Amino acid sequence: MTSEYAFDCRNGWSVNPDAPPDSFEAKAPYVDNGSTTISPERYYSPEWQEKERTHLWRKVWNWAAREEDIPEAGDYVTFEIGREEFIVTRGKDDRIRAFFNVCPHRGNRLVSDADGSRPHGFTCPFHNWRFGLDGQLEKLTDPETFRQEALCRDMSLSEVRCETWEGFVFLNMDPNAEPLTVHLGPLVEHARPYRLVDMRIVRRVQAVWEANWKVGVDGFNEAYHVHAVHQQILPVFNDYHAQIDLYGHGMSRMVTKFAFASPRLDGKELNEGLKAMLREVGIDPDSFTGGMEDVRPMVQQAKRARAARLGLDYSGFIDNQLTDDWNYFIFPNIQAGIHPEGVSLLYFRPHATDPRKFIFDVIVMLHPQENPEFLPPAYMGLPEGWDISGREPAVIEQIDWRDGGLGEVFDQDSSLFAEIQKGIESHGFRGSILSEQEQRIGHFHAELERYLGLRN
Repeated sequence: MTSEYAFDCRNGWSVNPDAPPDSFEAKAPYVDNGSTTISPERYYSPEWQEKERTHLWRKVWNWAAREEDIPEAGDYVTFEIGREEFIVTRGKDDRIRAFFNVCPHRGNRLVSDADGSRPHGFTCPFHNWRFGLDGQLEKLTDPETFRQEALCRDMSLSEVRCETWEGFVFLNMDPNAEPLTVHLGPLVEHARPYRLVDMRIVRRVQAVWEANWKVGVDGFNEAYHVHAVHQQILPVFNDYHAQIDLYGHGMSRMVTKFAFASPRLDGKELNEGLKAMLREVGIDPDSFTGGMEDVRPMVQQAKRARAARLGLDYSGFIDNQLTDDWNYFIFPNIQAGIHPEGVSLLYFRPHATDPRKFIFDVIVMLHPQENPEFLPPAYMGLPEGWDISGREPAVIEQIDWRDGGLGEVFDQDSSLFAEIQKGIESHGFRGSILSEQEQRIGHFHAELERYLGLRN
């Protein structure tokens, strides 16, 4: 493959070189995170795992729930990150709070189920201490048997910071952490036209993968591997000319063209993948007279026409948002591929005890639809005939990665990542060497090292 342009690492590729500087699709200034190798031990060392537990997970914003998960006072869900578990609940004052799932008396877990409703508060099943939805102790069993000095301390539930954005509920164990919206940076404005708060989770698939959580983050933070591992999507996906944008607080973005064949393939004619994308938006490929490069703008026009017909407001979107994958990485462990129809979320969480495993969630959110004419893009991975009405909460599907079921692309990655984990631990591996197509990986690790005190 030969490129039509000479590659300049400080400028990189731009999906739209003519984008105004104040446009959401404008290329961000280059950030130089250096070119040193990524040390292998961070992917398997128990010492690294403990450093992350103390200096990373206790300091960052963690996505714990959606507001619609707890619509009424007393509704709650539990959330795990590493060895910590939290209760996220809605109070009688309608405020959403998060508490460590632990009784201050003897350390028992207050609740053992994933969700439920306790409008009268939480009662510890060990000794029946009762706490209000605001976390305050309301009933102490046999208080006369305690010495007064034993009770002269804070006996409320341990609360952590809890903030919401676009329906997402985040928590942070650090009382001095910056506000959530500051951490999210440009995503707050970039996501506004998508109305994420109105979307609903329609599918959530979960698996435990045989690799460190950072292997997962690294793998999905670049498109460099697509030509080797996911060749089936190259007919509709320009993996090479990806626009990479690096922002503050470890956030990054990669914008890649869909409905546009990879330059690694020969030919400019319509392939079967592009024909399928035309059919998705109601265009007969047999009567289509354009070439490969005409498909993307034609799909964009068709989506605008369909939105107008269905009464959907697409006025806030630029054309490229209607076809391309605008993939945002929220440090340290969330990827969001955002589209007008919905969002594909990838969530990477560390295993509680084993640095060689991580919990992986694939989450699809959509604007609820009853009209069968409205179909999400095939690359969002919903099985045919899937319910997209949003009427019922999505049940988490537990998947064994060895059996497949995550979807073709993710199934391919799952077996590969297990092999990567083995290779990283080889005495012969000296550390990852990154190309400029892998800038997001370097950006992620630079921010991780700042949290761990290894970089200024």
